[in-house]
Amino acid sequence: MTETIVDFRKRMVRSRQQELESLDYDSLRRVIDESLTATGWSLEAGSGLGRYVHYLEIRGFASVGVEISSEIAKKAKRLFPASDFIVGDVRQLPIRSDCIRNLLSLGVIEHFVDSQALVTESTRVLQTNGVMVITVPNQYSFWPYIRSYLQRSGKWDIGYERSLTRSELRAILETSGLQINSVREIKAISSVMQLLMLMIQKMVSVRTLNPEPLPLRDFYLPREKAMRKVLPLISRIIDSVPIVSRLGFLIVAVSCKSP
Repeated sequence: MTETIVDFRKRMVRSRQQELESLDYDSLRRVIDESLTATGWSLEAGSGLGRYVHYLEIRGFASVGVEISSEIAKKAKRLFPASDFIVGDVRQLPIRSDCIRNLLSLGVIEHFVDSQALVTESTRVLQTNGVMVITVPNQYSFWPYIRSYLQRSGKWDIGYERSLTRSELRAILETSGLQINSVREIKAISSVMQLLMLMIQKMVSVRTLNPEPLPLRDFYLPREKAMRKVLPLISRIIDSVPIVSRLGFLIVAVSCKSP
């Protein structure tokens, strides 16, 4: 599959409440809490509707998001008016070198053939000893099979995407001059639930008159208060089991810029 420019605007339809609720189920938040300190500027490269920019703000970080779509950036500002968003390209960040303390790159580099160039550009804006948290799809999970099924059935609208292994991500980070602190898999429960939903969908052969592809990047869970409390706990328990956690559909790496 060749690299394509993908228009994510049609996916950015969630409300502020939906954005905030999605953080309740997100095991990535624990990695951010453990890895980042509220000193200096924090940047999310490819910030979408801005929930992580907002999350860092309410934790006392000075944060900003960079988003290539002016339309998405404007909506993010409407959802989170106290947060800051800049229109820009992650391949050429509109940020001067060596001025960012913390950088988030969440589900971005896998959509470009030259992932190395994106990480190198992100490293450029990091301060010495600045921290980068980056996620990519896990090659050794159910996700590549789910993606392949969606592509074959015509329900895939994301364009180019590739999954990586731990070693491949490590090599990209180290080549960019980053020192790796940790690499782990997360979101095993999300991957399993997505697979189960596809199996159920195939078994009952549900068909819809709506030609629009189904939302794929986020799995919406029940919003009841009890579920919002119970499911994160279940997710943490599952992700704490080493064998199961290796099936997590995301690899998250924490690294810092070498002196």
